[in-house]
Amino acid sequence: MLLRLGTVLASALLLANCSPASTADLPAETTAPVAIQPVLNLQPLGALEAQLSALVESGARPGYAVMVAVGEQVFHTSEVGLVDIEAGLPMTVDSPIRIASMTKPVTALATMMLVETGQIGLDDPVSQYIPSFADVRVAVSPMANEAGEIETRAPAGPITIRQLLTHTAGVGYIFEAETDLGRLYLENSLYSGDGDLAARMDRLAELPLYVDPGDRWIYSYSNDVLGRVIEVASGETLADFMENRIFTPLAMHNTGFFFDDVAFDEADMPPLYIHDETGAMTVFDQPNPDWASGGGGLVSTASDYIRFAMMLANGGALGDVRLISEASLQEMMSPQVSREQLGEGWEGASYGYGFAVVIPPAEGEQPQGIPGDVSWGGYFDTDFVVIPSQRISAVIMTQIQPGPHRPEPRSSAVFRPYLYQSVTAAQPE
Repeated sequence: MLLRLGTVLASALLLANCSPASTADLPAETTAPVAIQPVLNLQPLGALEAQLSALVESGARPGYAVMVAVGEQVFHTSEVGLVDIEAGLPMTVDSPIRIASMTKPVTALATMMLVETGQIGLDDPVSQYIPSFADVRVAVSPMANEAGEIETRAPAGPITIRQLLTHTAGVGYIFEAETDLGRLYLENSLYSGDGDLAARMDRLAELPLYVDPGDRWIYSYSNDVLGRVIEVASGETLADFMENRIFTPLAMHNTGFFFDDVAFDEADMPPLYIHDETGAMTVFDQPNPDWASGGGGLVSTASDYIRFAMMLANGGALGDVRLISEASLQEMMSPQVSREQLGEGWEGASYGYGFAVVIPPAEGEQPQGIPGDVSWGGYFDTDFVVIPSQRISAVIMTQIQPGPHRPEPRSSAVFRPYLYQSVTAAQPE
């Protein structure tokens, strides 16, 4: 999810100011955009559209939708290719998309909204909200012993809300199959079996942690755990809390966990594609979760998610709607995980509460963006970036299942360089 921009970023930040050739207005629910000085050069975004069109023509992806905004004004939209190849339906910014892990920043925001009201404390033990987490154990080794069992011990301390927000709780996930512990998590995936969010969390609490809470960053089910914490603290289901407190206020009418929560029917949900051994795209059967996964269950659209991203770029508010204070949002969007906890692969970046955060690169490292930028992507090759210093927000959507035959590049590897080429403000010191 992180991209090495190198000299592309350095040159992009020196581009001269250029008035936009055209703009797109926000949907009618938003109050009139605040007049701001444009800080984008639209020529690189035109080149981005041409590159995305070429990728669609080559069969790399079915289609793409892109939106780039400054403040509360959309400055660029690209819609190329198809969202449904068989039906010949074009990809648009209003096409429903499975956003997978782009759900995580939404769940993190919901958590921090409850922190602001005092209903959740960052250093509260998770067991205060989910009692089964009082009995978690830590794996002595990720490999089973001669008896075929994973030995465990008591953790050095309890898992806290802060550790869930930063993926430092020690919890595992579904992307590691090289160890016995990883395979245990896969065999007990939250995305299989029955039960509501409460029942799934109790099952998760029975699995050993990889490491002591707070020890290191491990991509995990942490946001799913936060989803249950939100339910307990608020007295609402996660779906209702997000609908009432985030999606309705931001006029995100096509975002939700279930079809009852959105303005389209299940029949309108486009297929997900995968590349077969010949390189052709075929339909991949991927049912949506039947439970509210705070780590990956939302469906949205580019036109909806850009509203969420604009809210972040504007300090927690969109139009007359404020979801969170600037101070709380700044905490979310600040580095919260040390280099030692992160390990390799994070040069020029850290992790906040729900986002990757750009930091000044150390000597010999390539810049990842402008310090303070935040971003995250989704499993099906979606991505978004927020540049708070310029009030810029940007989203790219597509739908492709990862697999051994999927062509590169990832959306982020195309999208982000062109986005940063369009930025015309000087990089902050």
